[in-house]
Amino acid sequence: SYTTVKTVKTSSTGTLKTTVKASADGYWRYSFAGTSTTPAVSAAGDFVDVK
Repeated sequence: SYTTVKTVKTSSTGTLKTTVKASADGYWRYSFAGTSTTPAVSAAGDFVDVK
């Protein structure tokens, strides 16, 4: 299962950019909770190997 590590908001044009420092190996992904007009969606996870 996934755990929320950061919550961000989009700009007025809908763009989004953020960074998070990975503290452990595992899969990381973006997830959008959805709105009344746009369905929720989650990206496929990318594996991160912390050295």
